[in-house]
Amino acid sequence: MAVLQYLMMGRAAAGRTIITGQRWGALENGQGELGLGNTSETTSMTRLGSETYWQNTESPGQQGDNRSVVNSEGKLYVWGRNNSGCLGLGDTTTRSSPVQVGTDTDWQEAGITAGACAAIKTNGTLWTWGENSTGALGAGNTTNRSSPAQVGSDTDWSHVLPMAANLDALFAMKSDGGIYYSGSGTGGLANRNTFAQIGSEDGFVDACMIGFGVVAWKS
Repeated sequence: MAVLQYLMMGRAAAGRTIITGQRWGALENGQGELGLGNTSETTSMTRLGSETYWQNTESPGQQGDNRSVVNSEGKLYVWGRNNSGCLGLGDTTTRSSPVQVGTDTDWQEAGITAGACAAIKTNGTLWTWGENSTGALGAGNTTNRSSPAQVGSDTDWSHVLPMAANLDALFAMKSDGGIYYSGSGTGGLANRNTFAQIGSEDGFVDACMIGFGVVAWKS
């Protein structure tokens, strides 16, 4: 698992501290997931480029051998393994350096599993792409997609949950604090190809995946 370090200025947003600054990485890099322009492992913390606009708006605790990161300019960058088009670049070519997804500058945060990606824009819309054999993209089908597409018309999505690399589902929160999923069911959930709420409880301020379970917090 790659180790990340941020040298930062902090600011509070949506209950989380958003960090802007340099991005550093070390250790596993077989698919170029550190974004350093190569696939060599390194035991020294190495800086990614010279930019100082990187933010920790990727899904914290994100695992696997690919990355999706929103910078301070609202641009979405991806790199690493690109199975099933999970980088959202319209192809399945692996990248060892950051590549911008499209030209939009209104991305808020993103999260990626080994094969599927979810991202939220500042207008509260949810977008997904990548591996979809289990319906994880929430599009009502099981067709893979190599470019971002909006999920439904809701504009109240607020947070992409940190996800494990081996999950065949995507998880996200809405502004009312409800937690939703789409894809392969785990822990008694039914398999779905559209997003559905987990239970009926809302009011959560943050949540994440730990293993195959969901942990959430209320204030």
